[in-house]
Amino acid sequence: MRLGYALSLVLLAGCQAYAGTLEQALDDSLAKQDYRLIVRAGRGEVAPGIPAEAQADAKARCGVRYLDGLGDVIRPEQKEEHAKLSAYAAEYNQRMLVHCPGGAPLEK
Repeated sequence: MRLGYALSLVLLAGCQAYAGTLEQALDDSLAKQDYRLIVRAGRGEVAPGIPAEAQADAKARCGVRYLDGLGDVIRPEQKEEHAKLSAYAAEYNQRMLVHCPGGAPLEK
């Protein structure tokens, strides 16, 4: 139980560090009219934060891009960084999805 609490605290602290970067990345992408979603490199190209049933439609509407360090191969020493990148990508994708052309935001 304590380990889970400690891990949650570390992940939340890490997410706070990305908060400013996330806002800046969203602003930069929107200014360039770049609505691409972040996908996990590897088989399937999953877009974190997007429901499984909406993946294909979201990726077709918005396009996709990769984030360095976010792949489907995770070494033990990379678990914490991968969790932070996944949380960042999920938040980015959820917020970017409303700006994608081609229709109303997807239902969750």
